[in-house]
Amino acid sequence: MRWGRDLSLFQRLLLLVLIPVSLLTAMISGAYLSRGTRLAEEAVRERGIAIVSFLAPAAEYGVISGNAANLQGLLAAAMAQQDVRVAAIYDRSRSPIILSGTPALADFERVVAAGGPRLVEFGAGRFSFAAPVLSQPVAVDDVNLVARPGTAMAEADVVGWVYVELDTASYLQRRRAIVVFVGALAIVTLVLTALFAIRLARSVGEPVDRLADAVRRMAAGDLEVRVPLGGGSPELRELQQGFNVMARSIADAHYNLQVQIKEATGHLAYQAMHDPLTGLPNRRAFELALEDAVQASRRAADHGALCFIDLDRFKRVNDLCGHAAGDALLQQIGDVIRHTVRAQDMICRVGGDEFALILRGCAPADARRIADALCRAIEAHAFDWEGEIFHVGASVGMARIDDHTRSPSDVLKAADLACYEAKRGGRGQVVEHRAAPGAGGRPD
Repeated sequence: MRWGRDLSLFQRLLLLVLIPVSLLTAMISGAYLSRGTRLAEEAVRERGIAIVSFLAPAAEYGVISGNAANLQGLLAAAMAQQDVRVAAIYDRSRSPIILSGTPALADFERVVAAGGPRLVEFGAGRFSFAAPVLSQPVAVDDVNLVARPGTAMAEADVVGWVYVELDTASYLQRRRAIVVFVGALAIVTLVLTALFAIRLARSVGEPVDRLADAVRRMAAGDLEVRVPLGGGSPELRELQQGFNVMARSIADAHYNLQVQIKEATGHLAYQAMHDPLTGLPNRRAFELALEDAVQASRRAADHGALCFIDLDRFKRVNDLCGHAAGDALLQQIGDVIRHTVRAQDMICRVGGDEFALILRGCAPADARRIADALCRAIEAHAFDWEGEIFHVGASVGMARIDDHTRSPSDVLKAADLACYEAKRGGRGQVVEHRAAPGAGGRPD
């Protein structure tokens, strides 16, 4: 090229440095922008899916029973999450049971088509997510719902849908911040390179090769890549340090984002499996644990027992002192049970004043001893509310979990019947179900 032969040495050196450095800066900027934008969008997607994954099972009871107060609390918790602008719960007939906010994306056919938690649409400044609300019936109190021996358990049924829209404002803000940061870094790099072009010319080859290799590795996903310092002028070493700072910032941002997503997901998962009042595992966690206990008893003869605990005289506290006193009493009873049973046992709150205790690896005699001690401990507990002392008791129905247990529903029915017998026989006692689980029925 004729115009190249007419350039001065300074101009040639300046171009020799500026061209590769400009390319490097563009590659770094493109890699950083692409990865940063993708991470920001993935964070919004994962957060939205985590929210609807929590709402769907949590809304099951409210959708089936039509309990608007329960669903209002769930929607309030969802709306409190970052960037959530719309939250809704629909029933089986596709009618909204409860709606908070104004949907910007309203293609309901896509919502209904969601077979699980998923991103439905992206547009109009919103991400929309949906998940079906599945009915998971477990018969405890209603014997007509208990599976008879030899019958299959009821399959999950879609009883409604949950729908959430997240605003993209924070996502766009993060993307703009990335663009500004990369642009500023590119300008500084080019200015410094132009000022010290001649001094960098003799030692630019090897350091630039190292930078190019680091950029390629970063673009391939190696966020731990660093450029060794040394060689060339102090200005080139400053460029190397700048690259390492940027790479470290990208790695730190990625790590922090993953930690936040993990913490948020773990918090939502904990809420989905625990009772908010007592902190004990809830009915859903109890069902899973009971299924595991029954399967373990078949595989390795790991026998145990199920205790169904119904508090006595609890209604009197509620009626005389109000629900605040009842809630405080339930929390204290939960603590009493926790301190009475063994570490390997699992205590769950399965209803208003009903608890379930799964005794793992426990012989029948030991199970009876633990149940009796639990009954005495609850009876001995003095509940003080505004200077007035109350004593409640507990009726405990116990059923064995062994290799004769056919299904979780059978042992649930047996424990429930035994609890009823304890109530009918004078309360404040433990009754063990003697008949084979699944036989007989609880009187109305």
